Amino acid sequence: MDLASYVKSTSTESLVRKVVDRIGLSENNLRDFLNVAFEEVSAAYDLCRDYQARAAKFGEAFEACFKIIMEKLFSDIQLTPDVSLPKACMVMGGEADFAVISGGMLDRKIVAVIEAKGAADHIICNGKRVKLPRPGMLRTDTVKKAICNAYQISRAYPDTLFFIVTSHKPTGGNAKCMCDLAEGDIVDKIVDVTNYVELEEMVNMIRKRLSELG
Repeated sequence: MDLASYVKSTSTESLVRKVVDRIGLSENNLRDFLNVAFEEVSAAYDLCRDYQARAAKFGEAFEACFKIIMEKLFSDIQLTPDVSLPKACMVMGGEADFAVISGGMLDRKIVAVIEAKGAADHIICNGKRVKLPRPGMLRTDTVKKAICNAYQISRAYPDTLFFIVTSHKPTGGNAKCMCDLAEGDIVDKIVDVTNYVELEEMVNMIRKRLSELG
């Protein structure tokens, strides 16, 4: 991660952490936490006017939300952000969003790669709630990109778990069809970040793999 990206993500993350300080975080308020975090970031960066920055900022906010959820609810799982994986052609802006890594520099093992795909489904502008189209994995282009990354990981690191964590899972159409084809094959699980049970299932799969590695 370059310095400019670090400063931006840290600033966004600080906003999200303030939301946690204000409303708390538990397995029962994950959707509320996500919505409030998106609203705070939208207001701070004037995303009602800056359409071009909206996707990037919501992406940063979602990654921060997921990182903090894992810290607070599953603190035994250590996530490393922005992991460069040259063997999987994931470098120079295309790094893995998060990875779980075991071992040291000489015996590093990529246990799991986690793709974060999330965005707000609405924005508050001038006091009005405006619906935003196809957030998270509801957009087919987003699904295709995530599945492409899963394929790259499956080829380069066949023993590595691959998860997609999202703000919204599709319930129909081509997006759901593609997700259904990939899940259980090159994607180990697609996880709704607001669903504690699904998060726990992902974490248990990671814990099991870590225990197998000793």
